[in-house]
Amino acid sequence: MHLDHDPDRDRTTREQLDSSGLLRIAELDAHRDAVLDHFPDAVVGRVPDPSDPAGIFLRPPLRSGSRVGTPELLITLGGGYVPVLIRGHRTLDPGSGAWVSTLAAPTERAVSTRFRTRPHAADALALAHFHRLLGDLGLAADEAVGGVIGKGNPGGEFHITWHRLDVPGSSVLQDYDLRFADRYAVAVAAATRAAPLALPSRVGECRRCPWAAVCTAEMTAGRDVSLVAPGADGFLLKEAGVGTVDALANVEPEVLEQIPLTGIVAGTARLRARAWQHGASLVRRTEHPAVTRADIELDVDMESYMEDGAYLWGTYLTGTTAGSKLLRENGFDEGYRPFVTWEPLPTSDEGRAFAEFWAYLRSLRTLAHGRGLSFAAYCYSRAAEERWLRSTPARYPQVPGMPAAAEITEFITSDDWVDLYAVIGEEFVVPGSRKLKSVATVAGFSWRDPEPGGANSMVWYSGGVADPPDLGLRERVLRYNEDDVIATLELRRWITDRAAAETMSAAELEAAPPRWG
Repeated sequence: MHLDHDPDRDRTTREQLDSSGLLRIAELDAHRDAVLDHFPDAVVGRVPDPSDPAGIFLRPPLRSGSRVGTPELLITLGGGYVPVLIRGHRTLDPGSGAWVSTLAAPTERAVSTRFRTRPHAADALALAHFHRLLGDLGLAADEAVGGVIGKGNPGGEFHITWHRLDVPGSSVLQDYDLRFADRYAVAVAAATRAAPLALPSRVGECRRCPWAAVCTAEMTAGRDVSLVAPGADGFLLKEAGVGTVDALANVEPEVLEQIPLTGIVAGTARLRARAWQHGASLVRRTEHPAVTRADIELDVDMESYMEDGAYLWGTYLTGTTAGSKLLRENGFDEGYRPFVTWEPLPTSDEGRAFAEFWAYLRSLRTLAHGRGLSFAAYCYSRAAEERWLRSTPARYPQVPGMPAAAEITEFITSDDWVDLYAVIGEEFVVPGSRKLKSVATVAGFSWRDPEPGGANSMVWYSGGVADPPDLGLRERVLRYNEDDVIATLELRRWITDRAAAETMSAAELEAAPPRWG
Protein backbone atom coordinates (compact mmCIF):
# COMPACT_ATOMS: atom_id res chain seq x y z
CA MET A 1 0.00 0.00 0.00
CA HIS A 2 2.82 2.39 0.83
CA LEU A 3 4.87 1.58 -2.28
CA ASP A 4 1.85 1.80 -4.58
CA HIS A 5 1.20 5.38 -3.42
CA ASP A 6 4.78 6.63 -3.04
CA PRO A 7 5.16 9.24 -5.84
CA ASP A 8 8.96 8.85 -5.83
CA ARG A 9 8.98 5.08 -6.22
CA ASP A 10 10.27 3.58 -9.48
CA ARG A 11 7.32 1.60 -10.89
CA THR A 12 9.59 -0.41 -13.17
CA THR A 13 10.88 -2.33 -10.13
CA ARG A 14 7.50 -4.02 -9.71
CA GLU A 15 7.57 -7.65 -10.78
CA GLN A 16 5.52 -8.33 -13.91
CA LEU A 17 3.08 -11.19 -14.21
CA ASP A 18 4.65 -14.42 -15.41
CA SER A 19 3.06 -16.82 -17.89
CA SER A 20 1.07 -18.60 -15.17
CA GLY A 21 -0.31 -15.29 -13.89
CA LEU A 22 -1.32 -14.29 -17.40
CA LEU A 23 -2.98 -17.70 -17.83
CA ARG A 24 -5.02 -17.17 -14.67
CA ILE A 25 -6.17 -13.78 -15.96
CA ALA A 26 -7.12 -15.28 -19.31
CA GLU A 27 -9.08 -18.06 -17.58
CA LEU A 28 -10.88 -15.53 -15.39
CA ASP A 29 -11.68 -13.34 -18.38
CA ALA A 30 -13.21 -16.29 -20.21
CA HIS A 31 -15.22 -17.25 -17.13
CA ARG A 32 -16.39 -13.65 -16.68
CA ASP A 33 -17.50 -13.42 -20.30
CA ALA A 34 -19.44 -16.69 -20.00
CA VAL A 35 -21.28 -15.37 -16.94
CA LEU A 36 -22.01 -11.92 -18.29
CA ASP A 37 -23.48 -13.41 -21.47
CA HIS A 38 -26.46 -14.36 -19.27
CA PHE A 39 -27.38 -10.68 -18.95
CA PRO A 40 -27.89 -9.44 -22.54
CA ASP A 41 -30.28 -6.67 -21.50
CA ALA A 42 -28.13 -5.18 -18.74
CA VAL A 43 -26.68 -1.65 -18.85
CA VAL A 44 -22.96 -1.85 -19.57
CA GLY A 45 -20.21 0.41 -18.24
CA ARG A 46 -22.34 3.11 -16.63
CA VAL A 47 -23.00 4.10 -13.02
CA PRO A 48 -26.71 3.92 -12.06
CA ASP A 49 -28.63 7.18 -11.91
CA PRO A 50 -31.65 7.83 -9.65
CA SER A 51 -33.76 8.26 -12.78
CA ASP A 52 -32.84 4.78 -14.07
CA PRO A 53 -35.48 2.07 -13.86
CA ALA A 54 -34.63 -0.93 -11.69
CA GLY A 55 -32.31 -3.33 -13.44
CA ILE A 56 -28.82 -4.81 -13.69
CA PHE A 57 -25.64 -2.88 -14.46
CA LEU A 58 -22.48 -4.58 -15.78
CA ARG A 59 -19.01 -3.32 -14.80
CA PRO A 60 -19.98 0.20 -13.65
CA PRO A 61 -16.86 2.32 -12.82
CA LEU A 62 -17.54 3.52 -9.25
CA ARG A 63 -15.56 6.27 -7.54
CA SER A 64 -16.08 8.28 -4.35
CA GLY A 65 -13.77 10.56 -2.42
CA SER A 66 -11.70 7.76 -0.94
CA ARG A 67 -12.82 4.56 -2.68
CA VAL A 68 -12.74 3.23 -6.21
CA GLY A 69 -13.68 -0.03 -7.91
CA THR A 70 -15.59 -1.75 -10.68
CA PRO A 71 -17.81 -4.67 -9.61
CA GLU A 72 -18.87 -7.10 -12.32
CA LEU A 73 -22.58 -6.56 -11.59
CA LEU A 74 -24.89 -4.30 -9.64
CA ILE A 75 -28.34 -5.73 -8.99
CA THR A 76 -31.36 -3.74 -7.82
CA LEU A 77 -32.51 -4.73 -4.34
CA GLY A 78 -34.80 -2.88 -1.94
CA GLY A 79 -34.43 0.63 -3.31
CA GLY A 80 -30.68 0.37 -3.90
CA TYR A 81 -28.02 -1.87 -5.39
CA VAL A 82 -25.97 -4.82 -4.20
CA PRO A 83 -22.62 -5.86 -5.70
CA VAL A 84 -22.01 -9.21 -7.35
CA LEU A 85 -18.44 -10.28 -8.14
CA ILE A 86 -17.12 -12.95 -10.51
CA ARG A 87 -14.20 -15.01 -9.25
CA GLY A 88 -12.00 -17.74 -10.70
CA HIS A 89 -12.30 -20.13 -7.75
CA ARG A 90 -15.04 -22.39 -6.44
CA THR A 91 -17.62 -20.81 -4.19
CA LEU A 92 -19.84 -23.86 -3.67
CA ASP A 93 -19.34 -27.49 -2.69
CA PRO A 94 -21.82 -30.38 -2.58
CA GLY A 95 -23.88 -30.22 0.59
CA SER A 96 -26.57 -27.91 1.91
CA GLY A 97 -27.05 -24.54 3.57
CA ALA A 98 -25.66 -22.13 0.98
CA TRP A 99 -27.70 -18.97 0.31
CA VAL A 100 -27.92 -18.88 -3.48
CA SER A 101 -29.86 -17.72 -6.50
CA THR A 102 -29.67 -18.51 -10.19
CA LEU A 103 -28.60 -16.14 -12.93
CA ALA A 104 -32.07 -16.39 -14.44
CA ALA A 105 -33.60 -15.00 -11.23
CA PRO A 106 -30.74 -13.28 -9.40
CA THR A 107 -32.86 -11.59 -6.72
CA GLU A 108 -34.79 -14.74 -5.75
CA ARG A 109 -32.54 -16.07 -2.99
CA ALA A 110 -33.04 -19.39 -1.22
CA VAL A 111 -31.18 -21.74 1.09
CA SER A 112 -29.85 -24.55 -1.06
CA THR A 113 -30.33 -28.23 -0.32
CA ARG A 114 -27.64 -29.11 -2.91
CA PHE A 115 -24.75 -26.81 -2.08
CA ARG A 116 -22.80 -25.49 0.88
CA THR A 117 -20.72 -22.33 0.76
CA ARG A 118 -16.96 -22.55 0.27
CA PRO A 119 -15.89 -19.35 2.07
CA HIS A 120 -13.18 -16.99 0.86
CA ALA A 121 -12.36 -14.15 3.25
CA ALA A 122 -11.03 -11.96 0.43
CA ASP A 123 -14.38 -12.20 -1.41
CA ALA A 124 -16.27 -11.02 1.66
CA LEU A 125 -13.92 -8.06 2.17
CA ALA A 126 -14.25 -7.09 -1.49
CA LEU A 127 -18.05 -7.15 -1.17
CA ALA A 128 -17.82 -4.97 1.95
CA HIS A 129 -15.69 -2.50 -0.02
CA PHE A 130 -18.29 -2.20 -2.75
CA HIS A 131 -21.13 -1.92 -0.24
CA ARG A 132 -19.35 1.04 1.39
CA LEU A 133 -18.52 2.53 -2.00
CA LEU A 134 -22.17 2.31 -3.05
CA GLY A 135 -23.08 3.91 0.28
CA ASP A 136 -20.71 6.80 -0.42
CA LEU A 137 -22.60 7.35 -3.68
CA GLY A 138 -26.07 6.99 -2.14
CA LEU A 139 -26.69 3.82 -4.16
CA ALA A 140 -26.41 1.06 -1.54
CA ALA A 141 -29.33 -1.20 -0.73
CA ASP A 142 -30.60 -1.14 2.83
CA GLU A 143 -29.61 -4.79 3.19
CA ALA A 144 -25.84 -5.26 3.60
CA VAL A 145 -25.35 -8.25 1.30
CA GLY A 146 -23.29 -9.13 -1.74
CA GLY A 147 -22.89 -12.04 -4.10
CA VAL A 148 -20.08 -14.01 -5.73
CA ILE A 149 -20.24 -16.15 -8.86
CA GLY A 150 -17.47 -18.73 -8.76
CA LYS A 151 -15.95 -21.11 -11.25
CA GLY A 152 -16.20 -24.87 -11.39
CA ASN A 153 -19.26 -25.19 -9.20
CA PRO A 154 -20.89 -28.62 -8.79
CA GLY A 155 -22.87 -29.60 -11.87
CA GLY A 156 -21.20 -26.92 -13.96
CA GLU A 157 -23.98 -24.44 -13.15
CA PHE A 158 -23.60 -20.74 -12.42
CA HIS A 159 -25.03 -19.66 -9.09
CA ILE A 160 -24.77 -16.47 -7.11
CA THR A 161 -23.55 -17.27 -3.60
CA TRP A 162 -24.81 -14.59 -1.24
CA HIS A 163 -22.98 -13.25 1.82
CA ARG A 164 -24.36 -11.25 4.74
CA LEU A 165 -21.88 -8.52 5.60
CA ASP A 166 -23.17 -7.29 8.95
CA VAL A 167 -23.82 -10.40 11.06
CA PRO A 168 -23.61 -9.36 14.75
CA GLY A 169 -20.46 -10.60 16.41
CA SER A 170 -18.64 -11.40 13.16
CA SER A 171 -19.34 -8.40 10.96
CA VAL A 172 -17.37 -8.32 7.74
CA LEU A 173 -18.15 -4.62 7.50
CA GLN A 174 -16.53 -3.91 10.87
CA ASP A 175 -13.43 -5.85 9.85
CA TYR A 176 -13.32 -4.03 6.52
CA ASP A 177 -13.73 -0.59 8.13
CA LEU A 178 -10.75 -1.21 10.43
CA ARG A 179 -8.58 -2.51 7.59
CA PHE A 180 -9.60 0.29 5.25
CA ALA A 181 -8.84 3.04 7.80
CA ASP A 182 -5.41 1.55 8.40
CA ARG A 183 -4.53 1.19 4.73
CA TYR A 184 -5.96 4.58 3.81
CA ALA A 185 -3.73 6.23 6.41
CA VAL A 186 -0.69 4.39 5.01
CA ALA A 187 -1.57 5.48 1.46
CA VAL A 188 -2.10 9.14 2.42
CA ALA A 189 1.21 9.26 4.30
CA ALA A 190 3.02 7.84 1.27
CA ALA A 191 1.26 10.10 -1.23
CA THR A 192 2.04 13.25 0.82
CA ARG A 193 5.67 12.20 1.53
CA ALA A 194 4.98 12.16 5.25
CA ALA A 195 6.79 9.78 7.60
CA PRO A 196 5.92 6.24 6.40
CA LEU A 197 3.38 4.35 8.47
CA ALA A 198 4.40 0.97 7.03
CA LEU A 199 7.84 -0.61 6.74
CA PRO A 200 8.77 -3.94 5.10
CA SER A 201 8.03 -7.09 7.08
CA ARG A 202 7.53 -10.55 5.61
CA VAL A 203 3.98 -11.94 5.73
CA GLY A 204 2.09 -14.56 3.74
CA GLU A 205 0.83 -12.04 1.18
CA CYS A 206 4.42 -11.29 0.10
CA ARG A 207 4.28 -14.35 -2.17
CA ARG A 208 1.75 -12.60 -4.39
CA CYS A 209 3.01 -9.02 -4.15
CA PRO A 210 4.70 -7.34 -7.14
CA TRP A 211 6.90 -5.38 -4.72
CA ALA A 212 8.28 -8.53 -3.04
CA ALA A 213 11.76 -8.28 -4.55
CA VAL A 214 12.07 -4.62 -3.53
CA CYS A 215 11.08 -5.32 0.06
CA THR A 216 13.18 -8.48 0.30
CA ALA A 217 16.29 -6.57 -0.74
CA GLU A 218 15.60 -3.94 1.91
CA MET A 219 14.86 -6.52 4.60
CA THR A 220 17.97 -8.54 3.75
CA ALA A 221 20.16 -5.45 3.92
CA GLY A 222 18.67 -4.62 7.32
CA ARG A 223 18.71 -8.28 8.43
CA ASP A 224 15.04 -7.95 9.38
CA VAL A 225 13.83 -10.56 11.85
CA SER A 226 10.78 -11.40 9.75
CA LEU A 227 13.09 -13.15 7.28
CA VAL A 228 13.22 -16.08 9.72
CA ALA A 229 10.09 -15.39 11.81
CA PRO A 230 7.44 -14.11 9.38
CA GLY A 231 3.89 -12.97 9.99
CA ALA A 232 2.58 -12.22 13.46
CA ASP A 233 5.72 -13.59 15.11
CA GLY A 234 7.85 -11.02 13.30
CA PHE A 235 5.69 -8.21 14.66
CA LEU A 236 5.74 -9.65 18.19
CA LEU A 237 9.53 -9.90 18.14
CA LYS A 238 9.89 -6.34 16.90
CA GLU A 239 7.56 -5.07 19.61
CA ALA A 240 9.80 -6.81 22.14
CA GLY A 241 12.88 -5.10 20.74
CA VAL A 242 14.15 -8.12 18.80
CA GLY A 243 14.07 -6.54 15.36
CA THR A 244 16.93 -8.22 13.50
CA VAL A 245 18.08 -11.75 12.76
CA ASP A 246 21.22 -11.09 14.77
CA ALA A 247 19.26 -9.93 17.81
CA LEU A 248 17.12 -13.07 17.65
CA ALA A 249 20.15 -15.31 17.22
CA ASN A 250 21.75 -13.92 20.37
CA VAL A 251 18.79 -13.17 22.62
CA GLU A 252 18.83 -15.00 25.94
CA PRO A 253 16.50 -18.05 25.85
CA GLU A 254 14.66 -16.98 29.01
CA VAL A 255 13.93 -13.58 27.42
CA LEU A 256 12.67 -15.21 24.23
CA GLU A 257 10.39 -17.54 26.20
CA GLN A 258 8.47 -14.51 27.49
CA ILE A 259 7.44 -13.43 23.98
CA PRO A 260 4.08 -15.06 23.07
CA LEU A 261 5.10 -16.46 19.68
CA THR A 262 2.27 -18.20 17.83
CA GLY A 263 3.74 -19.78 14.70
CA ILE A 264 7.10 -21.04 15.92
CA VAL A 265 8.63 -22.42 19.13
CA ALA A 266 11.01 -19.98 20.79
CA GLY A 267 14.00 -22.33 20.60
CA THR A 268 13.38 -23.04 16.93
CA ALA A 269 13.13 -19.31 16.18
CA ARG A 270 16.56 -18.76 17.73
CA LEU A 271 18.04 -21.69 15.78
CA ARG A 272 16.55 -20.40 12.54
CA ALA A 273 18.24 -17.08 13.10
CA ARG A 274 21.59 -18.73 13.81
CA ALA A 275 21.24 -20.97 10.75
CA TRP A 276 20.50 -17.89 8.61
CA GLN A 277 23.64 -16.21 9.99
CA HIS A 278 25.76 -19.23 9.08
CA GLY A 279 24.17 -19.72 5.65
CA ALA A 280 22.86 -23.17 6.59
CA SER A 281 19.79 -24.24 4.56
CA LEU A 282 19.00 -27.16 6.87
CA VAL A 283 20.09 -27.88 10.43
CA ARG A 284 19.37 -31.33 11.82
CA ARG A 285 17.70 -31.46 15.21
CA THR A 286 19.36 -34.79 16.11
CA GLU A 287 22.58 -36.62 15.29
CA HIS A 288 20.84 -38.98 12.88
CA PRO A 289 17.70 -37.74 11.08
CA ALA A 290 15.09 -40.43 10.50
CA VAL A 291 12.52 -41.07 7.79
CA THR A 292 10.22 -44.05 7.26
CA ARG A 293 11.61 -46.52 4.73
CA ALA A 294 9.92 -49.64 3.33
CA ASP A 295 10.54 -52.77 1.26
CA ILE A 296 8.30 -51.39 -1.49
CA GLU A 297 8.23 -47.61 -1.91
CA LEU A 298 6.01 -45.52 -4.16
CA ASP A 299 6.59 -41.80 -4.67
CA VAL A 300 3.45 -39.89 -5.63
CA ASP A 301 3.02 -36.41 -7.09
CA MET A 302 -0.22 -34.95 -8.41
CA GLU A 303 -0.63 -32.18 -11.00
CA SER A 304 -3.85 -30.17 -10.96
CA TYR A 305 -5.23 -27.34 -13.05
CA MET A 306 -6.58 -24.51 -10.92
CA GLU A 307 -10.00 -25.46 -9.54
CA ASP A 308 -10.84 -27.81 -12.40
CA GLY A 309 -9.31 -31.07 -11.20
CA ALA A 310 -6.21 -33.27 -10.99
CA TYR A 311 -5.25 -34.46 -14.45
CA LEU A 312 -2.04 -36.35 -13.59
CA TRP A 313 -0.98 -38.74 -10.84
CA GLY A 314 2.71 -39.48 -11.25
CA THR A 315 4.34 -42.40 -9.46
CA TYR A 316 7.85 -43.80 -9.10
CA LEU A 317 8.21 -47.38 -7.85
CA THR A 318 11.32 -48.75 -6.09
CA GLY A 319 12.11 -51.61 -3.74
CA THR A 320 14.72 -53.19 -1.53
CA THR A 321 16.30 -56.44 -2.62
CA ALA A 322 13.34 -58.40 -1.28
CA GLY A 323 10.85 -55.82 -2.49
CA SER A 324 12.29 -55.68 -6.01
CA LYS A 325 12.24 -59.46 -6.27
CA LEU A 326 8.57 -59.55 -5.26
CA LEU A 327 7.71 -56.82 -7.76
CA ARG A 328 9.43 -58.65 -10.63
CA GLU A 329 7.70 -61.92 -9.76
CA ASN A 330 4.33 -60.20 -9.98
CA GLY A 331 4.89 -58.22 -13.18
CA PHE A 332 5.55 -54.76 -11.74
CA ASP A 333 8.23 -52.63 -13.38
CA GLU A 334 10.16 -50.25 -11.16
CA GLY A 335 10.44 -46.63 -12.23
CA TYR A 336 8.11 -43.88 -13.38
CA ARG A 337 4.48 -44.50 -14.29
CA PRO A 338 1.98 -41.68 -14.93
CA PHE A 339 -1.80 -41.88 -14.80
CA VAL A 340 -3.04 -38.99 -16.89
CA THR A 341 -5.93 -37.58 -18.88
CA TRP A 342 -5.36 -35.25 -21.81
CA GLU A 343 -9.03 -34.41 -22.13
CA PRO A 344 -9.66 -30.78 -21.07
CA LEU A 345 -10.88 -30.54 -17.49
CA PRO A 346 -13.43 -30.98 -16.11
CA THR A 347 -13.99 -34.43 -17.58
CA SER A 348 -15.00 -37.83 -16.27
CA ASP A 349 -11.76 -39.11 -17.81
CA GLU A 350 -10.09 -37.49 -14.81
CA GLY A 351 -11.98 -40.05 -12.74
CA ARG A 352 -10.77 -42.86 -14.99
CA ALA A 353 -7.11 -41.80 -14.55
CA PHE A 354 -7.54 -41.54 -10.78
CA ALA A 355 -9.25 -44.93 -10.48
CA GLU A 356 -6.38 -46.56 -12.40
CA PHE A 357 -3.83 -44.83 -10.18
CA TRP A 358 -5.66 -45.97 -7.05
CA ALA A 359 -5.90 -49.56 -8.28
CA TYR A 360 -2.13 -49.53 -8.88
CA LEU A 361 -1.34 -48.17 -5.41
CA ARG A 362 -3.78 -50.55 -3.75
CA SER A 363 -2.38 -53.60 -5.56
CA LEU A 364 1.18 -52.73 -4.51
CA ARG A 365 0.16 -52.20 -0.90
CA THR A 366 -1.85 -55.43 -0.82
CA LEU A 367 1.00 -57.38 -2.40
CA ALA A 368 3.56 -56.12 0.13
CA HIS A 369 1.37 -56.70 3.17
CA GLY A 370 0.32 -60.11 1.91
CA ARG A 371 3.96 -61.26 1.76
CA GLY A 372 4.94 -59.76 5.10
CA LEU A 373 6.86 -56.86 3.58
CA SER A 374 6.47 -53.17 4.36
CA PHE A 375 4.97 -50.60 1.99
CA ALA A 376 5.09 -46.82 2.01
CA ALA A 377 3.81 -44.15 -0.37
CA TYR A 378 5.45 -40.73 -0.19
CA CYS A 379 4.26 -37.24 -1.08
CA TYR A 380 5.51 -33.73 -0.39
CA SER A 381 2.96 -31.69 1.54
CA ARG A 382 -0.02 -34.01 1.89
CA ALA A 383 -2.68 -31.27 1.80
CA ALA A 384 -2.39 -30.90 -1.97
CA GLU A 385 -2.65 -34.61 -2.76
CA GLU A 386 -5.32 -35.27 -0.16
CA ARG A 387 -7.57 -32.54 -1.52
CA TRP A 388 -7.94 -34.49 -4.77
CA LEU A 389 -7.68 -37.92 -3.15
CA ARG A 390 -10.87 -37.07 -1.29
CA SER A 391 -12.71 -34.97 -3.86
CA THR A 392 -12.15 -36.98 -7.06
CA PRO A 393 -14.16 -40.02 -5.89
CA ALA A 394 -16.90 -37.68 -4.68
CA ARG A 395 -17.11 -35.98 -8.08
CA TYR A 396 -16.95 -39.14 -10.20
CA PRO A 397 -18.52 -41.96 -8.16
CA GLN A 398 -19.89 -43.58 -11.32
CA VAL A 399 -16.44 -44.35 -12.77
CA PRO A 400 -15.62 -48.09 -12.60
CA GLY A 401 -13.12 -48.93 -9.88
CA MET A 402 -13.58 -45.65 -8.00
CA PRO A 403 -12.75 -46.20 -4.29
CA ALA A 404 -15.16 -45.36 -1.51
CA ALA A 405 -14.41 -42.45 0.82
CA ALA A 406 -13.72 -44.85 3.70
CA GLU A 407 -10.96 -46.56 1.74
CA ILE A 408 -9.26 -43.24 1.01
CA THR A 409 -9.51 -42.22 4.66
CA GLU A 410 -8.07 -45.52 5.89
CA PHE A 411 -5.03 -45.10 3.67
CA ILE A 412 -4.20 -41.44 4.32
CA THR A 413 -4.50 -41.93 8.09
CA SER A 414 -2.24 -45.01 8.06
CA ASP A 415 1.52 -45.21 8.60
CA ASP A 416 1.85 -46.24 4.92
CA TRP A 417 1.27 -42.62 3.81
CA VAL A 418 4.33 -40.46 4.50
CA ASP A 419 4.50 -36.68 4.08
CA LEU A 420 8.14 -35.71 3.53
CA TYR A 421 7.28 -32.03 4.07
CA ALA A 422 6.29 -32.89 7.63
CA VAL A 423 9.39 -35.06 8.05
CA ILE A 424 11.64 -32.16 7.08
CA GLY A 425 9.90 -29.95 9.64
CA GLU A 426 10.29 -32.58 12.37
CA GLU A 427 13.90 -33.55 11.65
CA PHE A 428 15.41 -30.22 10.60
CA VAL A 429 15.38 -26.52 11.39
CA VAL A 430 14.76 -24.68 8.10
CA PRO A 431 15.57 -20.95 8.12
CA GLY A 432 14.27 -20.37 4.59
CA SER A 433 11.82 -22.08 2.26
CA ARG A 434 10.67 -25.62 2.99
CA LYS A 435 9.35 -26.13 -0.55
CA LEU A 436 10.50 -29.23 -2.41
CA LYS A 437 12.40 -27.18 -5.01
CA SER A 438 14.51 -25.66 -2.24
CA VAL A 439 15.02 -28.66 0.03
CA ALA A 440 15.78 -31.19 -2.71
CA THR A 441 18.50 -28.88 -4.00
CA VAL A 442 20.25 -29.21 -0.64
CA ALA A 443 20.19 -32.97 -1.21
CA GLY A 444 21.93 -32.45 -4.57
CA PHE A 445 18.91 -32.96 -6.84
CA SER A 446 18.14 -30.74 -9.83
CA TRP A 447 15.24 -30.66 -12.26
CA ARG A 448 15.85 -31.20 -15.95
CA ASP A 449 13.43 -28.42 -16.90
CA PRO A 450 14.96 -24.92 -16.67
CA GLU A 451 11.68 -23.53 -15.27
CA PRO A 452 10.27 -26.18 -12.91
CA GLY A 453 7.18 -25.29 -10.92
CA GLY A 454 3.53 -26.09 -10.43
CA ALA A 455 2.40 -22.73 -11.82
CA ASN A 456 4.40 -23.24 -15.01
CA SER A 457 3.10 -26.78 -15.38
CA MET A 458 -0.44 -25.38 -15.63
CA VAL A 459 0.68 -23.31 -18.62
CA TRP A 460 2.20 -26.39 -20.24
CA TYR A 461 -0.94 -28.40 -19.55
CA SER A 462 -3.08 -25.67 -21.11
CA GLY A 463 -1.09 -26.00 -24.32
CA GLY A 464 -1.13 -29.78 -24.07
CA VAL A 465 -4.94 -29.90 -24.19
CA ALA A 466 -5.38 -27.11 -26.72
CA ASP A 467 -6.87 -27.72 -30.15
CA PRO A 468 -4.59 -28.81 -31.74
CA PRO A 469 -2.59 -30.07 -28.74
CA ASP A 470 1.09 -29.27 -28.31
CA LEU A 471 2.61 -32.73 -27.85
CA GLY A 472 5.92 -31.22 -26.81
CA LEU A 473 4.24 -29.53 -23.85
CA ARG A 474 2.63 -32.81 -22.84
CA GLU A 475 6.08 -34.38 -22.72
CA ARG A 476 7.35 -31.40 -20.73
CA VAL A 477 4.63 -31.90 -18.11
CA LEU A 478 5.42 -35.60 -17.79
CA ARG A 479 9.18 -34.98 -17.57
CA TYR A 480 8.63 -32.35 -14.87
CA ASN A 481 6.29 -34.64 -12.92
CA GLU A 482 8.77 -37.50 -13.16
CA ASP A 483 11.47 -35.26 -11.69
CA ASP A 484 9.13 -34.30 -8.84
CA VAL A 485 8.69 -37.92 -7.76
CA ILE A 486 12.38 -38.68 -8.21
CA ALA A 487 13.12 -35.64 -6.05
CA THR A 488 11.21 -37.07 -3.09
CA LEU A 489 12.98 -40.41 -3.61
CA GLU A 490 16.39 -38.74 -3.63
CA LEU A 491 15.46 -36.59 -0.64
CA ARG A 492 14.72 -39.52 1.66
CA ARG A 493 17.80 -41.38 0.42
CA TRP A 494 19.80 -38.29 1.36
CA ILE A 495 18.18 -38.13 4.80
CA THR A 496 19.01 -41.78 5.41
CA ASP A 497 22.53 -41.88 3.94
CA ARG A 498 24.14 -38.43 3.91
CA ALA A 499 22.28 -35.82 5.95
CA ALA A 500 24.18 -36.57 9.16
CA ALA A 501 27.52 -35.87 7.45
CA GLU A 502 26.44 -32.95 5.27
CA THR A 503 24.50 -30.78 7.74
CA MET A 504 25.25 -29.01 10.99
CA SER A 505 23.42 -30.21 14.07
CA ALA A 506 21.41 -27.93 16.35
CA ALA A 507 23.91 -28.59 19.15
CA GLU A 508 26.82 -27.59 16.91
CA LEU A 509 24.96 -24.45 15.85
CA GLU A 510 24.29 -23.46 19.45
CA ALA A 511 27.98 -23.94 20.28
CA ALA A 512 29.21 -21.99 17.25
CA PRO A 513 30.42 -18.41 17.82
CA PRO A 514 27.80 -15.74 17.02
CA ARG A 515 27.94 -13.90 13.73
CA TRP A 516 26.79 -10.31 13.37
CA GLY A 517 25.89 -8.49 10.19
